[in-house]
Amino acid sequence: MVHPDTSDRFTRFVSRLNSMIGAEPDIQEVPPRVPDDGPVLALVYANAPEPGWVSGFTYGLSLGRQAGSVPHARELCITMRSSDPAWARIPAVTVAALRGMCPFDPEMVIGYMKPYVPASGLSSLLLGTPPSELALADRIDLATSDAHPVDLVEIVGAYPIYASERNFIHAQGAEELWKSGWDPFDPVRQAVV
Repeated sequence: MVHPDTSDRFTRFVSRLNSMIGAEPDIQEVPPRVPDDGPVLALVYANAPEPGWVSGFTYGLSLGRQAGSVPHARELCITMRSSDPAWARIPAVTVAALRGMCPFDPEMVIGYMKPYVPASGLSSLLLGTPPSELALADRIDLATSDAHPVDLVEIVGAYPIYASERNFIHAQGAEELWKSGWDPFDPVRQAVV
C-alpha cells in the first residue's frame, strides 16, 4: 500500500471536504469484503449541496492503492436530490465490495444485483467527474507540509443508473448517455433507454 491509514490522514480528508462543502458529515463504517483490507467509511452529508439533497463520500478506497497503479489515489462521491441517507452510502458499499478488484476508473460502469434503494430501480453506477454542484477540487492533497511525496486523492463521481443504461453504455459509450439530457440526481427518474 502506498498510503498507510492514519487518523491524521482521515482528519485532513474530512476537514478539507468540510471546508469545500460547508457542513460536517455523519460518519458510518461499512464492513469491507476482506476485513484485513482496512476500513471503509461512508461520509454522509445531509442537505448538501442544498436542502433536500444528500451527498456521500468514501474513505478507504485510497488506502488500497498499490505501488505502480494510478499516480494518485481515489475516493468516490455521490449527490442525489433526496433526503434518504441510503443514497450517500452507495459508493462506500461499492468500495467495500470491490476494493482491490476494480480500478474505479471514470467512465466505467459497475452493476449491482438489485436496486440500491428499495423505492428506486437504479441498480448500477456510472463513474465520472464529481458533480459540479458540490464545487469540489478534482483532487485533494492530503499531504502535510513536510510530506513527500504529495498525497493526492482524486474525487470520482458515482451516478446511479438503470441496468438497461449500463447495457447501453457498454454498446454505445458513456458519452451517449451523458448527451441524452438525463438527470443524474433524480432517484426516481425514468430510464433513458
